[in-house]
Amino acid sequence: MHESVSTNPQRPPSESICTLFEGDYHMGLAALTNSLVHAGYKGTVWVGYRGALPPWLDQLNGLDRQGAEYMVAGQIRLVFLLLETEIHFTSYKPQFMLDLFAGQARDSNYLWYFDPDIFLRCSWSFFTNWQRHGIALCQEIVTNIFPADSPLRHGWMEIASGMGLGNPRALNHYFNGGMVGISVAHKDFLRLWKSFIEIGQTKGGDISKIIAGSREFPFQVLDQDAMNMAAMYTECPLSTMGPEAMGFVPAGFTMYHAVGSKPWRGSLLMRALAGIPPSDAFKFFFTQSSSPIRAYSPWHLRCKQFACAVAALIGRFYHNT
Repeated sequence: MHESVSTNPQRPPSESICTLFEGDYHMGLAALTNSLVHAGYKGTVWVGYRGALPPWLDQLNGLDRQGAEYMVAGQIRLVFLLLETEIHFTSYKPQFMLDLFAGQARDSNYLWYFDPDIFLRCSWSFFTNWQRHGIALCQEIVTNIFPADSPLRHGWMEIASGMGLGNPRALNHYFNGGMVGISVAHKDFLRLWKSFIEIGQTKGGDISKIIAGSREFPFQVLDQDAMNMAAMYTECPLSTMGPEAMGFVPAGFTMYHAVGSKPWRGSLLMRALAGIPPSDAFKFFFTQSSSPIRAYSPWHLRCKQFACAVAALIGRFYHNT
């Protein structure tokens, strides 16, 4: 069942953004936030977190006495929400978004989730336009081609049939769980995603890990497999982009997603000497780490940028293929 989106003709539909972070992912959160500023986003970013708050918050203007709300560049309100859950954050996304729609973001017509290792490249107006067409998803690079008649999809269909679901949408691609844009009218998609995570747990899926077991297991990547099942069974419209949207292949313009190793961890030069040059996502991260939030000191950032440039040069002559 779809819920209608009530809009005032004199007031555009409201939208907000959310993300989840813990530990050193505050580095990615800083770059994500900076990229949103540069993209022209104006609004709230709801940040669910565990553990310590980011060390760079003293750079920002606090908006409350509790130290939970901050203003960035006069255009983004960062609101930190302490979460008490043992679930791996990657499997907590649909619950977090449902809670926001029911609570703090109840005035939002649209809600976007971005992993804190995603950085925007294009203007926010592109996303505002995109959200009008349906649930926004991006294709993966790994198992991107995932035929509708795949034996793994047949396994999912058998599981869904046992839940009383039928008539799946025929999809031939597999989507990345790092980004989803959804309207309040389509929040049943989140409930379906959450229900598939829960059924995956009963079949051996591990909510404390990102990946469990081999690909022959129907819920190897619990949250992402469950999201792809939800894409098959939702009655809501989808609006999808290819792997270029997250910078996994050339020709993209919307985002970079730093999957796998993170640009703020380890030595760029040692990775390059091991045949792993910095990816475009790594390079872009260092362009988004200085303003308005300084993820590094100016000297440290210059060192990182220099190391990235040298590592990229090494990669032109030596890399694993």
